[in-house]
Amino acid sequence: MLLPGQATRVSHGRAGTNLMATLNTLAEPPDVQARLRQLCEELTRAVGPKLAAVVLYGGVARGRYRPGASDVNVLIILTEASAETLSAIAGPLRAAWRAVRVEPMVLTPEEVDRVAAVFPTKILDIQERCVVLHGQDPLAEVVIDKQQLRLRTEQELRNLALRLRRRYLAAYDDPTDLTLALRRVARGLAVQLSMLLRLAGKPIPARDRTADIYSASAAAFDLDADSLARLAALRQSTDSDGGDVAGWYNLVLATVGRAADYAGQMKVA
Repeated sequence: MLLPGQATRVSHGRAGTNLMATLNTLAEPPDVQARLRQLCEELTRAVGPKLAAVVLYGGVARGRYRPGASDVNVLIILTEASAETLSAIAGPLRAAWRAVRVEPMVLTPEEVDRVAAVFPTKILDIQERCVVLHGQDPLAEVVIDKQQLRLRTEQELRNLALRLRRRYLAAYDDPTDLTLALRRVARGLAVQLSMLLRLAGKPIPARDRTADIYSASAAAFDLDADSLARLAALRQSTDSDGGDVAGWYNLVLATVGRAADYAGQMKVA
């Protein structure tokens, strides 16, 4: 069952028998595709039937890969995650990290539902756009509890506010450092705001773009549209726009606090 406003998931079912065709659906550089193919083959050789699934998610699955900047996120499902089994896959994963920044998350089938309960925003974000590279989709039957999602969204937003305040104390007089701090949180904030839109039953942007999520959230929750638009533009730039960075930083901080309050006051069925 999908939450209100949840996007249709992009998953290729059992992809292990046709990995090349699956990888060819990705609009990513050939070296990333080749490394993912090699990784699946190496993991299969390393642990055989203990490898239940490999699922690509994050920016690569969403068509937002930036060479040298983006991680290649993969969810790996192992039938058991003993030190022996982890040791067997460590070498291939280490090589894949060095080559294209493959970042693994390892779970067992028994852990999936509990992880979805305590990290619902993470699992929902993966569910909405993922590509199964090996095995069966481990998240196909997972249902996210709306109250757990609300609590986690509020927690993430309040944690973000705490981190931004702490960073401001350390770098209030350094525009470059403040700009870097804002760039680092821009996408994470977009993910949490998209969860807030879902919980509130608000329209979800058709394109999974930070700017579109910010615009929809500003309209839905009366957030500062200008500071969010500036933050979205920052994700695509390597430099500050030269404005009042400290003032902008505090507008973003106030926006995060307002969103957290909205999540805290929200009533969900």
